[in-house]
Amino acid sequence: MELPEFHQRVGEILMYCQCIEHDVKYIYAFMADGGFQANMAKMEQEKWTLGQVVHALEAYDTTWDEPLFTEEEYQVLYEIVHKRNYYAHQVYLTFCYLDDDDDFAYSFNLAARNLLSDDEILSNLYDKVEDKRREYMKNDTDLRY
Repeated sequence: MELPEFHQRVGEILMYCQCIEHDVKYIYAFMADGGFQANMAKMEQEKWTLGQVVHALEAYDTTWDEPLFTEEEYQVLYEIVHKRNYYAHQVYLTFCYLDDDDDFAYSFNLAARNLLSDDEILSNLYDKVEDKRREYMKNDTDLRY
């Protein structure tokens, strides 16, 4: 992988993380007691983090006979916070300041392999979460997308 593709994929990962966070908040606000608008206002007013929303969604969702997300998918949702922070604040520091060409190449290639794996995982989760959001909200014309 060349550096321009690396830049592009980091951007994709950050996009997936932002969209997943948005959709998880919408799903929770729609599902939880109290009504969509009130739930969204509460999350915004209290500045809920993605981790808080995932915890609340999982607690509510797992009471159903057929939960929206599997245990493995919840694990990935919890990991998103760490992945987002890593790609926003750390990934470039793993190789950018290395003076030795071999060290740079090794570290960049390792980061690129991890990036490709995370990109695929997050792309799949993004699709699933978006599908669930659309499923829940398709009949409610008052909700903003």
